[in-house]
Parts: sequence; C-alpha cells; structure tokens
Amino acid sequence: MAPLAKALEVAFLSRGDDGRSVYRCELDRGWRVGAVPQGGYSLGTVIEACIEHQSRSSHIDPIHVSAHFLRATNAGAGEVYIRVLKTGKTFTNLLADLVQQGTTKITAHLIFGDLSPPPSDQERKILSPPSPYARRLPIHHHPSAVSPDPTQPAWSRQMQMQMSTDREILNHNHPDSATRTTSQTIGGGGTEWGAWCELTDKRDKIKPSSISFFADTFTNLPMLLPESDPNSAGPIRRWFPTITMTVEFKARIPSSKGFSDRTVGLYSESRFLNDPQARHNARVEVWTAPSQIGQGEPVEGWREKQFCIAVADQMALMLPMELNMREGKRDATKL
Repeated sequence: MAPLAKALEVAFLSRGDDGRSVYRCELDRGWRVGAVPQGGYSLGTVIEACIEHQSRSSHIDPIHVSAHFLRATNAGAGEVYIRVLKTGKTFTNLLADLVQQGTTKITAHLIFGDLSPPPSDQERKILSPPSPYARRLPIHHHPSAVSPDPTQPAWSRQMQMQMSTDREILNHNHPDSATRTTSQTIGGGGTEWGAWCELTDKRDKIKPSSISFFADTFTNLPMLLPESDPNSAGPIRRWFPTITMTVEFKARIPSSKGFSDRTVGLYSESRFLNDPQARHNARVEVWTAPSQIGQGEPVEGWREKQFCIAVADQMALMLPMELNMREGKRDATKL
C-alpha cells in the first residue's frame, strides 16, 4: 500500500468550457475500514484536488470544508469535479464532487484563503497561550512518555499507523466517573476520547489533505459506552459511516524541527445519540505533536508550543459491518 501522502495524490485531467476542472484520484485499498475507504481519507482526495486547483492563486490554503457523503466510496479510480462558486479578496469558494463510475459519492463546499502569518506591524487577533482564555493541549502526556497501544484495530495496522490512547481521558467514560449526569446536573454528559496518532511509514508526512483522515480517526460514542449500557455497540462488529463532516483549518501544518511531521494529537467529544440508526455526533480537535510516540524528550514549555491545526464535526451512523462489506463490493467489479 502507498503511504497516506502518496495515496492522496491526484492528477489533472481537463478543464471544461463551463470552467469546471477535473482531477483523477485513485482510492488506495490500504486505507479502507472493512471494505470501504475511510471517509476522511476519501474526502482528503477532494481536498487535495482543490489544493492543486488553487496552487497558482492567492488563496492556496483550505480554510473550511463542508461535505456530505452521499454513498460509500470504493477502492479504485475516481474523478474530482471542481467549480469556482465565488472569488473574493479574502476567500475563494469552491464546489467539488467525488465521482466514481458516474455516481457522485461525496459533494463538498470548500473555502480557500491565505493562512500566512500577518505582517509584524499588523494587529493579531488570536487566542493562544499565555491568554487564560486559550484552549490548551488536551492530551496529558508527552509522546516520549507513552507507548503504542498493545492492541491496535485491524484497520489501523493495515493503514500503517499506530496510536497511544490517553487513559486519563478514557476514565471520564467510566460508569462511576464524576462526569456522569443526574437529574441535578446542568449540561454535561456524553463521552470523550484522546490519543497520539502516528503514521508509521517513515516515507509518510502529514499534509493539509490528510487532516480530514485524522479528523475521522477516533473511537465513536457507542464504542466508548460500557457493554452494560443498552446503547453500547456491544460485541458485534460495527461500521460507523460518516454522513456529514465539516473541517475548519485553524493554522498551517508546522515545518520546524520542534514538531513531528508524522504524529498528531487527537481529542474528541460526543454528546448525542439518536434514532434513526444510532446517529451520533463527534467533535474532533487535531493538534500538533512535539515528537513521535516513544521518541524524543520533553523540553521546558513543550505543552505551550502545541496548537490546534483543525477542528472537525461530523454526524455518523452505527450499522452492521456486513453492510460495509456489501457496499465495498457494490461497484468494485466495475473499477
């Protein structure tokens, strides 16, 4: 299988009289969950095509993506159709569709802009340390102080990635945790999850189009509930297809040596579970990492230097894994 950065590559095909540009993509079999390419990875090919489309413009950075997953994608060839909806001074709005065998699988609205740091003489408006209102890294330990999880899901091993789950965050989901709600609770509820997530192929490298993949790499709410809870996923293998997903890119991926180029921090919280089909929400933060898992040493102030790269929200379902296998084979023979 190809490294993630390679698996996201696209190639320009044509530009039509109507102004639409078309790019070819190839969804790699190695980046599947079950028989279906991971939703965030599939969306990443759309983002990559739009980045290529914008590469010669003044708006080269993805700022926001709003996507609807209309049908499961398949490993194999596809085309990304891009149309410019509006170009302004600050932003460019694009419409993009991922199409396989004549069927639109993902449709997305993307906003592009410029994430370059402003000139030094320009006033900045940003909540960052040491502001007492700034969001801080939610993961408890430096990557060097932790080890990869001894048991990795089959899909993560196939994808050449590893995780180190934050156990302190997982403890918030226990039935006896102080975070459980009662009739007297104001707000609260839901589940949390966090981890360091690393691409293990040394040829790999995080890039903007891979952020949606990381934002879709978390443990879903039903899986975090204890088996004693009637809403838990239970012992049966489940599929959690993404139905809608938004990603807001907060900053460019850092290139300095003080940050890992293959590791990110992930934190997610999910608050609601509803009918039909156990649809549930997830809000995922993607953070920089100071080193690979189990490597490096913490330096003074390392936590203050980490920042959030992107925030994503999604609606997902809980379905039998058998449906995943059927969807993965539906168009596979045609590709």
